[in-house]
Amino acid sequence: MVLDLREVAASTLFALVAMGALWPPGAVYWERVAAVVGDGPTLALVGLLAVGLGVAFARLSSASTGSFAAGVALAYAVGMVAVELRLDPDSPAHLVWYAALAAALLVGTALWGAYAGRVDLPRPSTGE
Repeated sequence: MVLDLREVAASTLFALVAMGALWPPGAVYWERVAAVVGDGPTLALVGLLAVGLGVAFARLSSASTGSFAAGVALAYAVGMVAVELRLDPDSPAHLVWYAALAAALLVGTALWGAYAGRVDLPRPSTGE
């Protein structure tokens, strides 16, 4: 698998912006939504939005799933270092939550890749 550096850079930038917009460090506006509908539905909504953003990025870009995965991993690493240095959080919960957001973005690109035929899926055996 050959990674295109431009695709990785674009994916990194997109993932940083998407994760920051979906769950801004230190200013989580979803708390107001959670107060009305509850934590579970709120987290499901944010996750669904992340999957949708992954689908949108994959649909609008020509980035391969591998390049996107590398970009998301880089964005996660950079973002978590920034959160640690800037906010000095009391617990490691942000590591888990942003990993879930990164995974949801990847699920979205993989779903679009499978739909568009860019991901090789194992074919069921026909017995022939």
